[in-house]
Amino acid sequence: MKKSLKYAIIFLLTSLVLVSCKNETKETHPNQFTLSGEIKGLEGHLFFKHPDKEYKKGTLPDTIKVINGKIQFSDTISKLTLIRASPSSQGPDKKLFKVPANGRGFFPVKCSYLMFYAFPGADIKVSGEATDFMNAYPEGDKFNDALAAINKLAFPNYNTVGNLAIANTSETDSIVILDNKEKSEAIAKKNINELISHIKNNPKSLGATWYLNDLLLRRQIDETQAEELFNGLSSNDLSEFEDYKIIATRVSGIKNTKEGFPVPSIKTTATLDGSEFNINSLRGKYVLIDFWGIWCGPCVKEMPEVKAFKEKYKDKLVVLGVNSGDTKENVQKFIDEHNYDWQQILSDKKNTSDNFVNRFNVQGFPTKLIIDPKGNIVKRFLGSGEEAFDLLEELLEK
Repeated sequence: MKKSLKYAIIFLLTSLVLVSCKNETKETHPNQFTLSGEIKGLEGHLFFKHPDKEYKKGTLPDTIKVINGKIQFSDTISKLTLIRASPSSQGPDKKLFKVPANGRGFFPVKCSYLMFYAFPGADIKVSGEATDFMNAYPEGDKFNDALAAINKLAFPNYNTVGNLAIANTSETDSIVILDNKEKSEAIAKKNINELISHIKNNPKSLGATWYLNDLLLRRQIDETQAEELFNGLSSNDLSEFEDYKIIATRVSGIKNTKEGFPVPSIKTTATLDGSEFNINSLRGKYVLIDFWGIWCGPCVKEMPEVKAFKEKYKDKLVVLGVNSGDTKENVQKFIDEHNYDWQQILSDKKNTSDNFVNRFNVQGFPTKLIIDPKGNIVKRFLGSGEEAFDLLEELLEK
């Protein structure tokens, strides 16, 4: 074999190996998603909490870098999840974060975030601009196209309401303040009606399902409306997704926690010591179920009164605390310090059966339920417990 031919074959084989190696490096992870596009006027970073990660207190969230409005980002994700990314900058006119001139904080309105659905294999394109709100939307698949459609409807309304709120933080004329409030209420009402109409007309939209849950949580629709809107959604298209499952659990909670109904089953090991708790073991006494969190000022403020009732009526009343949002260690430390010695269970967002907040359709904190000795719901109270304590006293003094 001639030397030149020999070298040519070696060169060809080496090239094929290099090309093969190069192609291997280009292979993407099966769970990878990409986000790319341009948001004019945006600079810096978009911060988001990755759903597959645990963030310790004080840990910074993940970031998406933005250079001259351009975004080119990729990461992996285990399942379809709605991402809400918050900008580090405030946009061209410095209002994107809704920061009032007097420096008393910011308004965390939805239109300040970039919202998109990430899922394995997603190739998400985003376009728009950052002015006094995040006027930018995702596209490229049925989930993000549907989300963009409802956000384009709602974001301008949220922005106007936010700007009116900002204006009132520095306004001194009471007539102007009242006028701004009336304008804001009218726009908010219009926005709710438009969202309801969109949900009705887009029964396959996962984004519309997310907004339905948000409307219910914020008590912007009543429970009857929530049930009707949920029943209009396409279960064939949506039932496998988390957003649908959450609203399904809440709607079930609406039905199962009405006054006069038996209290829903609570059988769990989500206790402070890991032992099993069964609410049926409390039959024969009145039960006060208290949904609370250490982070909730009104919840903590009322706990001494809860303790006083428990001690005064110890032969007739049992208290069950349902904590949400705190670690087991922090709850144990808190109740030990204050000698709150009643049963505590922990609501778990990641566990459907132990997500008592969703199962009982808790829409705010504190929430209290009074259960009679037969295990039936007497009354539900949201907010201040004064009315709950008045009713308890009336029942327990009989």
